[in-house]
This record gives sequence, C-alpha cells and structure tokens, in this order.
Amino acid sequence: MTTVGEPDRAASGGRRPWARAPGGAARWYRRDPLGFVEHAARERGPVFRLPDDESLCVADPAEALRVLQDEEGHYDEVSDFFHVRGGRLGPRETQVAIGRAARATLRTHLAAHRERLPAIVAELGEVSEWPSAGRAAAHRFLAGALLRPDSPPPLRELMAQVMQHDVLIRPNGRLARVTRRALWARVVRALAGEVLARRAGSRPGRPDLLDAILEATPPDTPATQLAQVYLLLFRTSVAPVGHVVAWTLLAAATHGVDLAAVPAESAVRESLRLWPVAWLLGRPVRRAHQVGGVRLEPGESVSVCAYLLHRDERHWPEATRFRPDRWDGPGPRGPYLPFGGGPFTCAGAVVARTLAADLVAAVTVGARLEVRGGRGRPHVAGIITPPPFQLRRTPCQA
Repeated sequence: MTTVGEPDRAASGGRRPWARAPGGAARWYRRDPLGFVEHAARERGPVFRLPDDESLCVADPAEALRVLQDEEGHYDEVSDFFHVRGGRLGPRETQVAIGRAARATLRTHLAAHRERLPAIVAELGEVSEWPSAGRAAAHRFLAGALLRPDSPPPLRELMAQVMQHDVLIRPNGRLARVTRRALWARVVRALAGEVLARRAGSRPGRPDLLDAILEATPPDTPATQLAQVYLLLFRTSVAPVGHVVAWTLLAAATHGVDLAAVPAESAVRESLRLWPVAWLLGRPVRRAHQVGGVRLEPGESVSVCAYLLHRDERHWPEATRFRPDRWDGPGPRGPYLPFGGGPFTCAGAVVARTLAADLVAAVTVGARLEVRGGRGRPHVAGIITPPPFQLRRTPCQA
C-alpha cells in the first residue's frame, strides 16, 4: 500500500465513490467495519475517511507511527478512554496514575494466584460456549482483585449480573441496549455508594481495583465519575483477556495449529496480531497539520487502524494466517499495536497478555481440544468479539 491524499470532494459533488453503494457507506461501515476498512484500503490506499464521523483512517506504518508518537504535539493529550458522563476524567497525570495503580493491583494478583488457573479452567466443564466462557474464566480468576469479597453483597450481586448478562460487550439491538443501560446505571449508583463508604473509612480489607482508583485520584473527584472509571477498567480487565483466549483457540482450530506444540505466549501474540484488542486508535486533532497529504484542522480526528497494519503483507508474510512460529526468535517484524501505541498504550497490556497466555496453557495442557462453530462474522463494538463457538476439552489418557 502507498500513501495517497484525500481526493477533491468537490470534484465528485462532495461524495465518495462508495457512498453510492446500496445502503450507503455509513450503513456498510456500521454493519461490517472490518470489511469496510479492508475494502477502502484496497480501493483508496492506506489513508481514507471513515463514513460515520469523517475521521481520517490511517494504515500506513510511517504515518501511523507519527500519529501515535505525536512528537510535534498535534493531538489532544487526554485519553478518550477516561470519557465519563459530563466530560473526561483528567488531567493526564491522574489518568496515568490510575493506569499504574490498576496495573500494579492486577499484576500482584496474577503473581499470587496463578496456580488457580487449572482449577478455573476445569470448572468450565468438558464442553463450554465461547467467547462467554473466556470472559467467565478471566473474571473468576480476577474476581478478588476486581472487587474484594467483603464488599456489600448487593454490589457483588450487581457485578455478577454484569457478567451474566454480557454487559461487558456492547450489544446489538435496541432492547438489548436499553437493558444494558438500565443495569449500567444501577451499578454506577451502587459503586458510587461504595466509593463514599470507603472514603469514610468503613470498608477495611485487602485492596482491590476500586481502592487503586481511589488512591490514584484527588479526594474531591465525584463518586459517580470514579464509579464509571471503575466499570471501564473492570470491562477492559476481563473482556479482552477472555476474547484473546477465544480467538487463539478458534484461530488454531481454523488453521490446523496444535496449541500443545507451540509456546502459549507465541500463540497469544499471533492471535493479538490478527485480532488486536485496540483495532482502531482515535486521536483528537488540536493543531492543524497534514497526514498522508490530507489537511487536518482542530476538532477533527485521526484513527490509526491496527487491524490493517497487522495484516499488511509487506511486513507480515501470509498475513491472514495464524502462524505462532513467526514469533520464534528476535527476527524483524512489522508494526504491532494490539493494545495501542505511543504514550496511550494500555497500561495493563503486559498483564493482560500474560494472563491470556497462562489461560491458553491451562486450557491446552493434558487435553485434546475440538472446536465446533465459530464461522460467523465477528461482532465489532469497541473490541472485536469472536463469533460463538463450542469447545470440547477431553482429558488425554495418561
């Protein structure tokens, strides 16, 4: 792919060629965002506009690196991850402190409880439904770090409902969205109450993720904002890990790879290459400049597409194949941004990747795996969710 500039919109009546497709580009993008960006990159090159918000999508490695490193200060320094009702939780120093505190809490838990993973996998049973089984396993393992056991029973029950009803994933359909919003609002209220209780010093116990957030933020931060940030971190601590494990199992079955014969870390890295957690990385523009020959003004946005960068044949031979062996040794590789890049790389990336690899190893060891289904289209809503499949895990005979 080569970098090209944005065509003169006035010359085509202000419309792009794909806008004349049945249903329009925006409808196509909403229905199948991955298919849309693949088609757009083939037809227009690695710099093109997305039809939903006119964000400039960038899939050229050099341009993507410039955007993510932002050495010239072209982009907003506040991460959109911390967007809460009423604005964004800031400043940047607070966001960094929250990320570091959350990472330390989860890393400590992983190191102390890694031996529990085989038992957690065994609880899934011989036959399990994925990707929900992956999310359940990740949550079961992290539960004590996410919300300590001595928290109020009504709050723990609400968080269990968050898991049971897949509130971690943005649902399809109006009714599902309404149900999700209602539960989300109830959980925010309950968490805000717990924030106030802990500030009053009435909740002693082993520190958890909520404590980490409280310690990293100013004491006058509104409780409802902290509750929303907690839910964002809860979601990104559980769902991505479960999905990475699910994608690893599904990709290995699809491409005939025996996971027992490859390092779990390599399999997870390759899964993240094909299906990055952060597949589209948005950056709000604050200073006018050019990207790939396209003029950008303050108020616009740029989206680096890790999904396309990871599938560029110039840098990743057999880019669409699941090949864990490409991670053997220190050899040269292409751009790799499964958890973002630059100063906004996910603070918990290493913890998430390590836990995913440990779960893959626990699923694989001493068992024969059989995958059924998984041939549908991925659901893209923030992260790329695998199509449903069933895993049969049969213990090997000694």
